[in-house]
Amino acid sequence: MKSFAFLLMFVFASLANGNQFSAFGQIRFDSLRSDFTPAKYYSFNTKHPTPKRAGFYSALLPGLGQTYNRQYWKTGFVLAGFTTLGLVLNYNSKQYRLYQTVYQGRIDNNPATTDTLFQYSTDDINTLRKGYRTYVEYTVIGMTAFYAANILDAFISAHLKSFDMSKDISMRIQPMWNNLQQPGVRCLITLNR
Repeated sequence: MKSFAFLLMFVFASLANGNQFSAFGQIRFDSLRSDFTPAKYYSFNTKHPTPKRAGFYSALLPGLGQTYNRQYWKTGFVLAGFTTLGLVLNYNSKQYRLYQTVYQGRIDNNPATTDTLFQYSTDDINTLRKGYRTYVEYTVIGMTAFYAANILDAFISAHLKSFDMSKDISMRIQPMWNNLQQPGVRCLITLNR
């Protein structure tokens, strides 16, 4: 959990260094101007999304950057992934707490402690407790990696929205014969301006 919080603070600090949100902080209410529209400053649906803003939205709420990029199917994928990982974390945490409580009750040598898992030995309960703790740690690592991948996906997808895919850039691979009449392959790259 500490690494997740550290990653979140790191992302916010690195995004806050840029001036990508300067429009939010500099709205002037001028009585002489009649063209002030808040939608102009807080526009969410843009044709060319800003990569830093998309990354910030995904860091703020997972899946929001994908919605900002108009990739709605990715939003559903991100939400389903976080829901699944959250449910797995919840289950593993409950099992770990159960076996932890039973294990502490067994080793405290208090005869008043009730034992609910009498069919397992103390070593079995200790093994199960350690196993579920490992599962909890792996799930937190998975959630952190998925969170970082969510931010990275939104950031990269926003960059690729403005990528040049025109016919002016082309590459062809074709067979050729060299001077010694040996077969080969040639790669032709054409850059038209």
